[in-house]
Amino acid sequence: MCGVTGFFDIRRNKKSYDAKKIIENMTDVLKSRGPDDKGIWFDKKNNIFFGHRRLSIIELSSLGKQPMTSHNKRFVIIFNGEIYNFLNIQKELKEEKVVFSGNSDTEVLLEALSKWGIKKTLSKISGMFAFVIWDKKLKELCLARDRFGIKPLYYSFQDGIFLFGSQTKSFIKHPNWKSEISFNALGSFFRLGYIPSNQSIFKKTSQVLPGHYLVFSNNGKIEQIRYWNLKKIIKSRRIKENTSTDLLRQTEIILNNSVKQHMISDVPIGCFLSGGIDSSLIAALMQKNSLKKIKTFNIGFEDKNLDESIYAKKVSECIGTEHYNVIFSNQNIIDLIPKLNTIYDEPFADSSQLPTILLSLITKKKVKVALSGDGGDELFGGYNRYNWARKIKFFYNLPYFLRTFIGNSLKFISPLQWDNILTKFPFLRNYPFPGDKIYKLSEVIQFKDFSNVYPYLISQWQKNNIPLKKNVVFNNSFLLDKDNSFLDLSEQMQLLDINNYLPDDILTKVDRASMSCGLEVRVPYLNKDLAEFVWLLDPKKKRSKKILKNVLYKYVPEEIMKRPKMGFSVPLEKWLKSSLKEWASELLQKKELEDNYINSKVIIEKWKEHLSGKRNWQYQLWPVLIYQSWKKNLNNC
Repeated sequence: MCGVTGFFDIRRNKKSYDAKKIIENMTDVLKSRGPDDKGIWFDKKNNIFFGHRRLSIIELSSLGKQPMTSHNKRFVIIFNGEIYNFLNIQKELKEEKVVFSGNSDTEVLLEALSKWGIKKTLSKISGMFAFVIWDKKLKELCLARDRFGIKPLYYSFQDGIFLFGSQTKSFIKHPNWKSEISFNALGSFFRLGYIPSNQSIFKKTSQVLPGHYLVFSNNGKIEQIRYWNLKKIIKSRRIKENTSTDLLRQTEIILNNSVKQHMISDVPIGCFLSGGIDSSLIAALMQKNSLKKIKTFNIGFEDKNLDESIYAKKVSECIGTEHYNVIFSNQNIIDLIPKLNTIYDEPFADSSQLPTILLSLITKKKVKVALSGDGGDELFGGYNRYNWARKIKFFYNLPYFLRTFIGNSLKFISPLQWDNILTKFPFLRNYPFPGDKIYKLSEVIQFKDFSNVYPYLISQWQKNNIPLKKNVVFNNSFLLDKDNSFLDLSEQMQLLDINNYLPDDILTKVDRASMSCGLEVRVPYLNKDLAEFVWLLDPKKKRSKKILKNVLYKYVPEEIMKRPKMGFSVPLEKWLKSSLKEWASELLQKKELEDNYINSKVIIEKWKEHLSGKRNWQYQLWPVLIYQSWKKNLNNC
């Protein structure tokens, strides 16, 4: 796990600047991603510059140092991530008479690329990765990102200079890079709470898409090629399994193999343990494959409505791990908010980032690598919205006029009145803000086309209501896929989540949080073999994590796991009325908003309604607050 950066200046009439000092500065700003070592490589003749910050995990000696040059001297690589099957790849290459100096996965990757080329190498490797490789012979760069987008890789081409790196904050250190705000990307951010990979908050900047590689030639041509397409694999076939036992056995075998691969490390390793299904199963399989007690980590909160630490402790006791738990106050979380601008160098508004940062900090004190349960919800249908979609579909069997009537009727009662009515029922008391959910349902059932349900459910601000004064062109295509009709409704949403929400929200959240303190986080569920296997199963058999639960119950009693899904949430609705009120009020002043091209009237109105308790607008206000804070910090840089 590391930080990479660099630039390729293809201008013929170059202005004089100290390129060596620039690449030094670009590399230094990524120190938290790789505190163990720093490496610089450059070719002044071709004006190509590489920078690398190393977090030493595999091959701790200098033989793992980067940037690394191939044995034939043709290729130079900078690499961020892990190749989990590198030992198998190394064995295969040795059979082809390839010689190795050390035992790093970086060297194996480099020699594989040198021997086989980009396409064959990417088809063979399994892991999380973002790498850049320079071909001295062809005078071209190749940038590649892993199948699921676990590791980030940005690029920008401006005025003849091609920049690349793990985070955009390294670009700011290049004097020729222009940090102009992309209002189309800002519109995406307000709507989703994150910025999609095909955009960046900055103009002329984006990421290499998950499952793609990019070739940049010295004539300025950029070509991005997809090397892995899960949808095509799904369309090609469906597995025929014989019995439920066979299905469970196969699922456990593939997942267990993935966990074993993810445990390869030359430094101490542990596991995040929330006490939920996904992390509990990963921890159980880690302990199964370890001769000594593995270390598991969880954070708890003084607010018992947020605290799941008791469940994590029960799971730990059951599977026999060495468990660490730290209880934090609400103030501990709130104190992190000013630091978000430096950790997330683009606006990012998933509030679960706050406890994720705290969890990473306490984990780093004991280990250097941690496994997590991320990806389980997307693969095995764990999100509530998948069940909601199937239930909502019922309304679409009704005539449109009747749906419209029902939808409008639900709005006769205010959200606050719905809250007062519904919370009187004991079985609904664990579901926050039922009135808002009723209002959301009233909108959803009135769409003429059911395909609009998914974009609506995942949006904070709807497409036509984004509060920006500037014209915003919102490309909705990545939230819609008309070619998904061969899948059932929940699977359509799952596939869209895997392609968008997972890399751009969940994985971005974890990468920046963990890398801010030099912790490597691995995600065993996001394994190519497991994903392809699961997606070829009968959708009914993996719905609501049915398969995962049955595998987990082999290690943890069912009664421990029976409880409502809580998530990693924070009480923003309450905080905005109390602890964060002063901070938010300052950022939501009319002049502050309008200076950033935000429709102040809309925002101030929602802010007043939120403070009065009339409506809960936390999901709409939080992205605005995060952007305002980020922009203020950017201006002060």
